[in-house]
Amino acid sequence: MNDSLSNSHPFIKNLSLVMYDLDGTLVESVPDLAFALDKMLLDMNRPAAGEPKTRLWVGNGIPTLVKRALADDMKGDQPGSVDQRLFEKAHERFRFHYGEALGLYCYLYPGVSEFLQAMKDRGIKQVVITNKSEQFSHRLLQLMGIEHYFERVLGGDSLPEMKPHPMPLLHAMKMLDTPTHQALMIGDSINDIRAAKAAGVKVIGLPYGYNHGVPIEEANPDLVVSSLTELL
Repeated sequence: MNDSLSNSHPFIKNLSLVMYDLDGTLVESVPDLAFALDKMLLDMNRPAAGEPKTRLWVGNGIPTLVKRALADDMKGDQPGSVDQRLFEKAHERFRFHYGEALGLYCYLYPGVSEFLQAMKDRGIKQVVITNKSEQFSHRLLQLMGIEHYFERVLGGDSLPEMKPHPMPLLHAMKMLDTPTHQALMIGDSINDIRAAKAAGVKVIGLPYGYNHGVPIEEANPDLVVSSLTELL
C-alpha cells in the first residue's frame, strides 16, 4: 500500500469501487434544471417556479420533476395528481429545453475534480449512479470534463429500478466484480442513503446538495463530510 493510501481516511482504505450520485453530489445542476423547467412551465401557460422550488423537487428523475412542477407541489408525482396528456406534452417540452440548457449554468462542486483524480491515481474504480436519464447524464459529465473518470454511468432509465431501490448499486458491483465491503456510495439525498443501505454498502452523505430541504444527517448515512477532499 502506498503512503498516500495508507494515510487516507478510513472510509477510503481497502476500497475497490466508489459509486457517486450526480446532481447535488458532483455537479451543482439546479441552475440548468430550473432554467429548463421555467421555460417548460411558460410553454404550458403556467408561472415559472424558480430555483428554490426546483431545488426542493429534484432527485427522483425528470418525469417526477415535471409532475411536481405542473402541480406546483412536492406530491405532484402521486397517481392522479397530473393529467397524463398534460404531463406528456410538458415532459417533451422540458426535455427540449433541458437539452438546450444543459451545461450553461451548472458547475462542479469544490473538491470534486481533486477527489476523482485521487481515486483514479489509486486504481479505485468509479461509477455514476443517478436518477437522471442516462442520455443527459453522459452529456453533463462530458460537458463538465469528468466523464473519463468513470467505468460506467447508470441513469434512472438504465435499469427497471432506480434509487432508492438497490438494483443500480448491486448491478454496478456485479459488473465490476466488487464485493460489498470494498464498495462505497457517496450522495446527497435520502435516495442515495436508502439505496446504499439496502445494497449493504457504506454510504457517505454530502450536506450541500438536494434532499428536499431536509438535512442529510436525518437520513443516517455512515458519515457526513462537507467536502470530498476531507476523505483524502
